[in-house]
Amino acid sequence: MKKVISSLTVMFLVGLASMSPAQFLGQVSTAKTQPAGNSLVGGYIGLQDDAFSFFGQYRYGFVQYFDGGLKFGFINLDDKAGVVFGGDLKYQILDDRIGDAFDFSLSGSTEFAGTENRTVFSLGGNVIGSKSFKLRTGKSISPYGKINLRFERDETERPFPFSDRVDTDFDIGGYFGADFEVGKNLSILGEFVFDDKFGFIFGLNYGF
Repeated sequence: MKKVISSLTVMFLVGLASMSPAQFLGQVSTAKTQPAGNSLVGGYIGLQDDAFSFFGQYRYGFVQYFDGGLKFGFINLDDKAGVVFGGDLKYQILDDRIGDAFDFSLSGSTEFAGTENRTVFSLGGNVIGSKSFKLRTGKSISPYGKINLRFERDETERPFPFSDRVDTDFDIGGYFGADFEVGKNLSILGEFVFDDKFGFIFGLNYGF
């Protein structure tokens, strides 16, 4: 039964991958949660059609298969500088280390980006899948993907006499990348963003 559920989930993720209705902070981790009491820190650079961001992440494992993360950084959106931050809670359902076909998690997340005249707020849920493969070098590579369904509010201030522009909508986005182990507890990652705008995120993760 688990194999059937796993196969259906993979097909669901692949089917949604082409849908692109933007979160700026991406996924930047696999579906695996941090072990209880363990942490992960990371630093990343994100590039999108109309945005450039530099941000960090801290994750902590509260109990087995349940962790949380905080992200904070700086963004240049529409040629205006600002800040971006967010958080999420993640629960892992499938674990390939104990015989499941792949890792699978559900999470809830929120994100806020603000510049001089524009704010973007989102709140939503995610399905996340990943799978680790051992290489001949003894290191591992872990492809991963996330589908994000969210409520989003995008507000832009406009000069008098024009009223501010406010857009609220439900959006869906896909985030697909790979985490490459390069040393003990150290990995590099690259992630493609298929959202309102196409983008790419790359950076480093370190677990301890």
